[in-house]
Amino acid sequence: MKQLLLCFSIVFFTVIAQAQKYGNVWQFGDHVGLDFNNCNPVVVNGSNPGFEGCSTICDSLGQILFYTNSDSVWDRFNNVMPNGFLIFTSGTLSQVIIIPKPLSSNLYYILTTIVQGNNNLTLQYHLVDMALNGGAGDVISKNNTLSSLIVTEQIAATYHSNGTDIWVLTHEYGTSNFLSYLVTSNGISPTPVITNIGPAHNPCVSNINARGEIKFSPDGTKVAYNANGIGGADSSNILALFDFNNTSGAISNPIILPFSRGEFGLSFSPDNSKLYGATWKAFNFSINEYNYLYQFDLSSGIPSTISNSKQLLDSTQVPKSYGSLKLGPDGKIYVATYAKQYLGVINSPNLSGIQCNYTSSGLYLGGKLCKFSLNNYIEYTTYCTNTSVPIISHSDNEIKIIPNPFSTQTVFYTANGFQNTKLTVYNYFGQKVKEMIKNSGQTITFSRDDLPSGIYFVQITQDNKIVTLEKIVITD
Repeated sequence: MKQLLLCFSIVFFTVIAQAQKYGNVWQFGDHVGLDFNNCNPVVVNGSNPGFEGCSTICDSLGQILFYTNSDSVWDRFNNVMPNGFLIFTSGTLSQVIIIPKPLSSNLYYILTTIVQGNNNLTLQYHLVDMALNGGAGDVISKNNTLSSLIVTEQIAATYHSNGTDIWVLTHEYGTSNFLSYLVTSNGISPTPVITNIGPAHNPCVSNINARGEIKFSPDGTKVAYNANGIGGADSSNILALFDFNNTSGAISNPIILPFSRGEFGLSFSPDNSKLYGATWKAFNFSINEYNYLYQFDLSSGIPSTISNSKQLLDSTQVPKSYGSLKLGPDGKIYVATYAKQYLGVINSPNLSGIQCNYTSSGLYLGGKLCKFSLNNYIEYTTYCTNTSVPIISHSDNEIKIIPNPFSTQTVFYTANGFQNTKLTVYNYFGQKVKEMIKNSGQTITFSRDDLPSGIYFVQITQDNKIVTLEKIVITD
């Protein structure tokens, strides 16, 4: 009978764990949240100032339980929990994560890291009991050191291959060591699986490259990580992809990817075939530089093909920047865009290149401002039903230029297609320097040929009527 009850409990709590509603509410940014329980996200209020790393957890019905920015823990009523002040970072950790304690219906771990590779904090866990405080929760244990090693600001989690236990992954700063901690019904193992693999951090000014993200693929078989390097020191940047063994916790098969400098956000597509990244050029970069949103195609499985598959999807001039990328319950990837009242949205992230349909002003936050982070939780493997979207959901007439700026060629794209279209290119002084004709199709490939670097204006006409005037930037 005891064995039968144990089997029932394992099945029951595994079903709860896999119910995939624990990330249905987000709290981030300037006291703003999103509720995905009707699949289409609805803006809600919150108490989190949310500068960088944030994590929110919900129950099996998708109702919010609590949330944190590493410093404080807020309950579902947006009040700080009893004992809810954890560490002091001013909310500047790149990532923090909440995970359930396996086979428990009321206990949750919060895991916090270390600010920019400094030694004034440790990798810590904190325990929340949702059965206390009238069901609003209480922090019953906090500031428990998990490791005295100096780790980066990055932390992520995925389910063990048994579907019940959880792996928590972080990275030691200044070395090539990944640390995989197994979390079971007995607690967090104090001894991590250490894999020495891939590039090590090259310490730089303020150890700023300890910032960035670690992300698992939804199926838990791959992991990507980066380093938020500084301008003028390419060796401070890292962007890499690995295989993850979600049975043993070991990491293997590194693929070093070409970085764009200042790497910060990462996310895999729902079908695990694409990797997205975004940059936040924060230190020692000039206002003449750009931050980028980009995609890699992983489907070939061939390192050189993956590395060469990088496609730029969007760019914004410094100091404007991107932040965290997060795969939502609706199967779309949301892009933090600092100090904007919108989130960027990758509407069809399983598709290649510009077909993924990135919209820079994809989700209005009701007048509130986004900061650098979104919600960090174990990635979903199933998604709510209304995930099908048109190729261009914002406006079928929208013309995208990807990449922009560019050095050799760029692509003009519109879902409606170009019919009897003429592109006329003018230099900064208004002199016509190039002209192209496109009779049909959704894309126009524009090559710079012998044009010098600089700013140009493109007038697009269809059937002799001016459609739009766009700006392009050609770099060396």
